[in-house]
Amino acid sequence: MPALTSGDRIAELRRTPAGVVLQLGLTTPATYLERPVAELLTCSSGRPWQPNTMQPDGWWISRRPGEHRAGCRTGPVAVEIRLSFDAADRLNLELRWRNSGQRRLGDLAVGLLLDLGRLTDSRLTIPGLLYNDNPSADPARAVPRIGPVPGGGFVAEEDRLPIPGVNVEWRSGRERRWVSVFSRPEARQSGDGQVRYGSLGVIRQDGPVVAALSGVLMFDGKQDVRYVSKAETESTEDGYLTLRPGEVYTQRLVLDWGPQQDRGHAFRELVRTGRSLFTEPGARPLTLDEIVTRKSVALDNRWHQVGTVAGYTKFSDVADNGPAKPRHFLYGWTGQALKLAWCDARLGFETGDRTRIDRCRAAVEFYLAGSSTRTPGLRHNAYQVGSRRWTSFRSGGRAMVSSRAYGETIADLAEIITLFRSYGEPVPPSWPDALAGAWSFLRTALLPDGTFPIGWRLDGTPAATTVSAAGIPCVLAALKASAVLDDSWLLSEATTWLTRYHAQHARTFDRPFARSTLDAACEDKEAGMYFFLAAYELYRLTGDDLYACWAEVTADWLLTWVYVWSPELDLDSPLRTAGFNAIGWPTVSVQNHHLDAFFPTYELLAFGIAVERPDYVAAAETIMNAMGQGICGTPGEWGFQIVGEQGEAFFQTHWQRRGHSNTWNPSWVIAVPLANALRIRAGSAE
Repeated sequence: MPALTSGDRIAELRRTPAGVVLQLGLTTPATYLERPVAELLTCSSGRPWQPNTMQPDGWWISRRPGEHRAGCRTGPVAVEIRLSFDAADRLNLELRWRNSGQRRLGDLAVGLLLDLGRLTDSRLTIPGLLYNDNPSADPARAVPRIGPVPGGGFVAEEDRLPIPGVNVEWRSGRERRWVSVFSRPEARQSGDGQVRYGSLGVIRQDGPVVAALSGVLMFDGKQDVRYVSKAETESTEDGYLTLRPGEVYTQRLVLDWGPQQDRGHAFRELVRTGRSLFTEPGARPLTLDEIVTRKSVALDNRWHQVGTVAGYTKFSDVADNGPAKPRHFLYGWTGQALKLAWCDARLGFETGDRTRIDRCRAAVEFYLAGSSTRTPGLRHNAYQVGSRRWTSFRSGGRAMVSSRAYGETIADLAEIITLFRSYGEPVPPSWPDALAGAWSFLRTALLPDGTFPIGWRLDGTPAATTVSAAGIPCVLAALKASAVLDDSWLLSEATTWLTRYHAQHARTFDRPFARSTLDAACEDKEAGMYFFLAAYELYRLTGDDLYACWAEVTADWLLTWVYVWSPELDLDSPLRTAGFNAIGWPTVSVQNHHLDAFFPTYELLAFGIAVERPDYVAAAETIMNAMGQGICGTPGEWGFQIVGEQGEAFFQTHWQRRGHSNTWNPSWVIAVPLANALRIRAGSAE
C-alpha cells in the first residue's frame, strides 16, 4: 500500500525492524521528518510529569487507501495513531489514548512530542505567547521563554493561544522549511463545572520539540507551573488526565509543512492555515450605530471644561465604579485625549452638532497652549486637573515624554486638521505650526541607529537607548503631518525612518515588534500595530507596492494575536453566563495574556479593500463586531454606571480571573473602538 499523498505532500506510517516510523515530506525529494513513532509519543504517570518518550510493547499497523493507522501499548495504556489528509492538503493526526486495564489510571500526561532534531537558524512562533523566544522581553521578568539550552520549555493551556498551534521554521541547506502543529481544542468539564483544555508548547532538547499534550503545563522548564498574572507564576495541580477502565482520551491534531522563501516569515503560514481551520463566526451583539451611540455617551461623560481648561479625563468621575482616580487628561497611550477630540468633532460634523466641534477645538487649543516643555517642539504627556500642572511619564525616577504617546498625539492632531479641512472648518495657523514644531524637534531627537528612543527627558535627551519599536508612532505622525503640511521632504524622512524600523524588526523578525507598552517591556501587539499603520499610510500616500508588502506581512503578524476560536469557560463564570465569544478578540502581549479592544480595525479593513485581500476585510469585520461585547447598555451592566463604558480586559484564561472582565476603564477603551466604528460606518455608507 503506497504512502499517503495530497497535492505535493507525502505522509506515511510504515513498519521497520525498529518499529513503526512516521515520515512527512514532499513528493519532490524533501523529507521534513522521519522518526520512530515511539520517539514522538509520551505517556507519563505520576507527578511531576516527565517528557519521556514511550517504551511500547509491540506494534500493529494498518495501511488503507486514504488512511494509515498504527498502535501500541505501554503497560495498561494503549494508543492508536491515525493519519489522513483533508481536502486542503493538511494532515489530520488523531491520537486515541485508552485505558485497557481494569483499574482507574490517574496523574497521566500523554501526547505528541514532535522532535525535529537539531535545527539550523530556527524560529518559533506560539501565537500570543512566544515570538522567536521573545528576545526583547525584560530578562528580569517572568515571561514565556524556551531558552537556548536543553531543559528549557514553555507549555501553556490551549485556551491561551489565539490560534491553537505552534510553528517552527528552520534552514536546511539552502532551503528554509517550516512545520506547524495545530490542535482542535476540546473542552473537558468536571462535575463542579470547571473547564480544562489540552496544552501546547515547546520543550528544548537537542532542538525544539513541539509538545501537544493532554493539559499538563511547563514554565521556564519547570513542570506544573502556570503563568497567572503580569510576571507572576504559581504551582498548579491542573492538567493531569484520569482514565477509567476502557475510557478513551482523543487528541485531534493537524500538521502542516512546506518550504519558506522569506527568513522569519513562516508565522504567516500559521495564520493562513489557522484561519482556514477555524471558521466559526464570531459574535455581533451590536450594530455599528449602536456602538457609536453607546460610546458617544461615555465620551460625553469624559468631557471636562472649566474656563480655558478643556479636555477629556482618562477615567470617569462616576462613583460605584471602583476607587476614585486622579482626574487628568492623558495624551496618547491609555488616554488618547486628542483621539477623543477627533471623535467628538467627527460626530459633530456628521450630526450638525456645533457643540461637539467646539469642544474638539477647545481641547486642541488647551493642549497646544500649555503642554510645551523647556525644549522647543517637545510636549508633556498629561495635565493634572486638580493641581493644574502639566506632567509626563516617569522613568528611572525622572520625568520622561513617551515617544509612543507623543507620536500618537501628534498623529491625532494631524487627523483633526485633516478632518476640519475636509468639512471646510477654519483651522488656526497655530495647529499646523505645532506639527512643524514637533518635526523640528524630532528630526534631531533620533538615536544613533536612526530610530526614536522610548522617550525623552525634558531637556530633549533620550531617556534610554533600548532597541524597541516604541517610537514608530512618531513615524506614523510624520507621514500624516507630511500630507497636512504638503511637505515632501518630511515624507522622504519618514520613509527613511520606517525603512530602519523594517530592517530592525520586520525583515527577518529576529527581533519582533516589542516594547511599545510602558508597563510590559516585551513583545506586544501594539508595537506591530503602529508599524502596520505606518506602512499602510506610506502605501496610501505613495502607491508603492513595496509598502503594501510590508503592511501585509505585519497584518499577518498582528493576526497571530487575534482569536480564531472561542474557549469554553467555567460553568459559573460571568462571561459564560453572558455568552461571551472570544472569536475576533486580540490579546495584548507575551506578558499580558488577556483580551482587549485595541486594534487597527478600520485600517485593516481599508487596506484589505485597497489590495484586494477579502480575508483581511472579513477579519476586520469579525473583529469590529466582536468588540461590541461588554459595552454597557444600561446602568449596572458589566459593572458600569455609564452607558458606553467597557472594561479594558477580558480574561479567557487563568491569567488573572478566568471567565471575568474588569472595570478598569481608561479612556482609550472609548477612543479606539469609537474611532474605528465611526470610520467603518462612514465607509459603509459611502
